[in-house]
Amino acid sequence: MGKLKGKGVMVALDTSLERAVQVVDALKNAKGHFSLKVGRPLEMKHTIHVISLLKQKSDLPVVYDGKIADIPHISSIIAQLAFDAGADGVIVHGFCGSDTLSALKELGLGDVIVVADMSHPGSQDFYAKHFHEIVDRAVQLDVDGIVVPATKPERIQFVRDRFSGYILSPGVGVQGAKPGVPSNYGADWEIVGRAVYDAEDPKRAAEEHYRCVLGER
Repeated sequence: MGKLKGKGVMVALDTSLERAVQVVDALKNAKGHFSLKVGRPLEMKHTIHVISLLKQKSDLPVVYDGKIADIPHISSIIAQLAFDAGADGVIVHGFCGSDTLSALKELGLGDVIVVADMSHPGSQDFYAKHFHEIVDRAVQLDVDGIVVPATKPERIQFVRDRFSGYILSPGVGVQGAKPGVPSNYGADWEIVGRAVYDAEDPKRAAEEHYRCVLGER
């Protein structure tokens, strides 16, 4: 977990490629610890090579948020493509089970980050009921990171108490969680999208959020 070590702000680039590049350019001179998250919308529209492009433009850590959810063989192929494109980590659904998670770990190409719960209401149907089991399995397999919603701070604390890797928390800003709260409960990376890429000054927005992560405001 070398490049994703420490606390910081992970900017989700769920926007147009033009705006994503503008945000990345703005972050070059921003004061703080930042990383990028490339999701399926940007990848599907511009191919997996968008990871390479953004990596070259920023040299910031890049996580591929493909929400990988398949059998070990197919999941490994997806992860391999992302790592080959320059991703430092990939996000995989925890419900896939230990064989898929182990297969990605065995690639040894970058960080494996497991979704243990999600922030939308539908997560109550299945994820919420198996959260503890998914966390236990992720810890046993020594994954690099675990995704826990910023809107469920008590769950962040639960993971922090038993996990030595890093915690990513989406749901800050538009989805309701206040900047800095996930960090107070043990999150390492607060994930924010629209609050940065829709901001008139994305550099300033990212820096302000980073100060919240540090508890400076």
